[in-house]
Amino acid sequence: MYERSDVQQYLASRVARPSSAGVILENIQGEALVLKANYKSYWSFPGGWAEDEQTPPEAAVRELIEECGIVRAVEDLDFIRVINRKSDIMQTYQFIFRARTPYNESEVLKLQPEEIDASKFVSKKSVRDTPSAYGWAVVLWAQDDPRGYAEQRLES
Repeated sequence: MYERSDVQQYLASRVARPSSAGVILENIQGEALVLKANYKSYWSFPGGWAEDEQTPPEAAVRELIEECGIVRAVEDLDFIRVINRKSDIMQTYQFIFRARTPYNESEVLKLQPEEIDASKFVSKKSVRDTPSAYGWAVVLWAQDDPRGYAEQRLES
């Protein structure tokens, strides 16, 4: 039988894997909201890092509010996939959720000025036509990829 200290010592020796979360927010035409963060070279779904003691769905809801002012409850999200993101400096999990309620045009986008330069709604076809302009999660959405798990190798 393992003592609590044995488990703590073992866990301390493991690689930590921070997580992030993103939200697919579609309008009634089936287009998805993507944001252009000022620190990224590509468009991505609203989302970001999970904070300490925050679940991925809680992080997704918080980031949706922070980055574009759209409010959804954790209960309004469906889990779509997790992406195992690997680079030479870290390995992270990116959890992707879909909002059950579509974006209503009466909802006003309030972009976070410190981070977000622009927003737009994109069709799956437009993403498939220029995949290099989008993050991997957006590309998987556009391809209707059914996998609940995907891997992405990030260049440093």
